[in-house]
Amino acid sequence: MGKVIETNVVASEVDDKEMRTGSEEPSPRASDDVGGIFLASIAARDDAEVLLAEPSKKEMKALIRKADAIVVTLLQFALMMGSVDKVSIGSAAVLGMRTDTHLKGQEYSWTSAVIYFGAILAIIPSLALMQKLPTNLYISTMVLLWGVITMCMAASKNYADLIGIRFLLGCFESVIFAGFGLIISMWYTREEQPLRVAIVFSTLSSVMNGILATACVHYTGTALAKWQLLFILVGAITTAWSLLLFWLLPANPTTAWWLTLRQRVIATKRMSESRTGMENSKFKFDQALEAVVDPKTWLYFLINCVLNIPNGGLITFNSIIVNSLGFTLEQTTLLGIPTGVFSWISSLLFGYLAVRTKQRCYSAMAACIIPLIGTVLLYKLPRTNHGGSLASLYLVYFYWGPYIVMMGSVYANTAGHTKKMVVYAIAYCGYSVGNIVGPQTFRANQAPKYTGGVIAMLVCYGAALLLIFVYRSYLVYLNRVQARKLEQSEADAHASENDLLAEWHDRTDRQNPRFVYEL
Repeated sequence: MGKVIETNVVASEVDDKEMRTGSEEPSPRASDDVGGIFLASIAARDDAEVLLAEPSKKEMKALIRKADAIVVTLLQFALMMGSVDKVSIGSAAVLGMRTDTHLKGQEYSWTSAVIYFGAILAIIPSLALMQKLPTNLYISTMVLLWGVITMCMAASKNYADLIGIRFLLGCFESVIFAGFGLIISMWYTREEQPLRVAIVFSTLSSVMNGILATACVHYTGTALAKWQLLFILVGAITTAWSLLLFWLLPANPTTAWWLTLRQRVIATKRMSESRTGMENSKFKFDQALEAVVDPKTWLYFLINCVLNIPNGGLITFNSIIVNSLGFTLEQTTLLGIPTGVFSWISSLLFGYLAVRTKQRCYSAMAACIIPLIGTVLLYKLPRTNHGGSLASLYLVYFYWGPYIVMMGSVYANTAGHTKKMVVYAIAYCGYSVGNIVGPQTFRANQAPKYTGGVIAMLVCYGAALLLIFVYRSYLVYLNRVQARKLEQSEADAHASENDLLAEWHDRTDRQNPRFVYEL
């Protein structure tokens, strides 16, 4: 073989029919990240120089197109159906669920909020299991269970049934944001992530829910109530999609059977630029501790919380608010469809702006202004102004933009596999707390104005603007600290460019002096 590519590790054995690897024991600096282990095994092959050669633009584009077509599509539809599980409660309410299950007072609000109590309880054990088990099989199993449990909602007879089933659904859906975010961070560089995050974490659930709810409005059978049929349809579609996940979703790029070996090498090697690692099955207590004491983690928590208090209220009460404007049942379900479109447009628009300007935080702050204006209009306009009230409500749904941009910031600015798991879990707890509090700000005795809910939304957007600015200021400070670390770390600063595994040692963002935080 010609030029030998340097590596600081001896290859580990990898169970792959296409590979011939060495049997030596790994050196003390051997990577324990799955990406590093994979690349080490490739470096030991006779054809390593060919496989590890720099990819052409054509090869890179082909790889990204294939990943977008399979990974992004699988995740987007699965997450959309997971979100339909949540938003369908609003449609079920206007389809007769509140009457049939004898809900009174704030009981309906709690049927929406309880799902997040389950998520908070289960998020840590769920992510710990995902770290130990194959990611693809774990995610696929969770999606299958979402579908089955959602269909069970149709059997609810009273408040207790609804609370119990929704709590269980929350336990299994706790993996959504953290788990799907981990998969995106395995496949896409930090520059590519914002757009994919915006696509995967779409709000098309409102579109799907509106279509299914409208179909249920026209149901004339007597075997099921309209709201029961809605839950069965949502659950059946989710269950069917889980089968595609079992078939096509790989644990990580190194095991994607629909990629060639060369493409798997390219997919893995290019992720070294992000310096966030790929996957590691070892739980590292030092990384977990760093995650807990890192101020960024708690800023993520607070930002997620204040951005999702409006979300929790809107998901629960949107259909009821629209119905209170005097629209018919069918019109109410149809008018719920544009909410998802407006939310998705906001995430794509401001996600694109974040990439173009390289200013994630400022983009998120700008995105907060639109729902803030919509909230003010919703409060000021009389409910007799049907068109104005509806337009204001749609503007409020731009709230998803800042949340998606900041979610991308969490993924881009956290490194170390265990640290990522813990940070994502705490950030998701902030999302859940916001969704628990949100419905409680919309008091049944304040309908149709819901003054308490509107005031809470105004306060939350103001707090979000302040917290995001503080978060960005802290990142600026951290980059200065990182720059000093790099200057003092001569060995790291002059690491060989040919060191294949230099960025595959599962270091956190604070441990790696080369890590630069994205503002």
